[in-house]
Amino acid sequence: MLELTEIQRIASRFGLDVQNVTKIYDTSHGEDDKRLNYVLDGKYVLKVNSVGAMWEERLQEIRRLIGRYRSIGVYCPDLIPTPEGALSCDLTRDGKEYVCFVEEFAKYPVIGDMDHDRKEIVEHLGILASKYTGVDLSETRSMWSIIDLAPLDVDIDEKQENTDILVNALRDHGFTELAERVDRLNNMLRERIKAVFAELPRCVYQGDLNSTNELHKDGHFVGLIDFNMAGTEVNINVFVNETQSFPEEEEFDLRTVPQILAEMEREQEAGLAVILRNYSLNADEEYAMPYYKRISDLFQYPNVCSMVKWLKDESRREKCVSLITALAEKELR
Repeated sequence: MLELTEIQRIASRFGLDVQNVTKIYDTSHGEDDKRLNYVLDGKYVLKVNSVGAMWEERLQEIRRLIGRYRSIGVYCPDLIPTPEGALSCDLTRDGKEYVCFVEEFAKYPVIGDMDHDRKEIVEHLGILASKYTGVDLSETRSMWSIIDLAPLDVDIDEKQENTDILVNALRDHGFTELAERVDRLNNMLRERIKAVFAELPRCVYQGDLNSTNELHKDGHFVGLIDFNMAGTEVNINVFVNETQSFPEEEEFDLRTVPQILAEMEREQEAGLAVILRNYSLNADEEYAMPYYKRISDLFQYPNVCSMVKWLKDESRREKCVSLITALAEKELR
């Protein structure tokens, strides 16, 4: 942790006269990926990240993206430049290198656990894509990326990794035929996407819509924080992943498999309808969307975690197998 005098020295490089640190929180991902956050006078946040977790060019890219979000009415705290226009400065401490940058402290609270309408949140995706598709694309891919690799992917994309986890879990429990069917389905879906992959429209997105990053005013969505996962993504891949739903365990227990499928489809179609009020699909997107949908249904990480858990539970195993089978056999549309 930094002392107040050192924090004040860093803040002064951004033209800020800081009196107090009002809160400190640590979002590090281990010793080699430190992410320390200091709230300054309740107005700004000084972020101290390990070198590699953030860098100047990336911050400039993020600030341009924040400007695009703000232009469509989505509030995002801005990054604070130095008088020279830089967005970061370097810090060496205990023999380790860090990048320091400052952003405004969000003027709205996060949604967190409060009830909210998901459709209010995803609506901006269509507005953003309609205005900024193809604009200032980043070499960094979003966490939703398939085929192309996101920053945290190693050798294969996350959805392929999730597929392998589910397939192996099915094999471990003796469902070899279903495992092979799921594996073949994944390969087929990807091959069909690859036929138009290079031509699919793309945009840069914040990339991590969840209730800890979404801001509200009087219970209604108004903005976003945390652009660490921002990146370029195929528009329809973002649309289907951000509208995809999957049953919580209680819902899984209470509903039949047909009821689960119907609810998944109902929720997704409601979300997509809101997005597509402001965005028109081209022919390649209409062709590829069913394949992206099925990959999202079966291979999103939380979904796979739930299915693997249910496969281990004798009381839920048979129903889980029925759900996986139904998803694998469901008409592509």
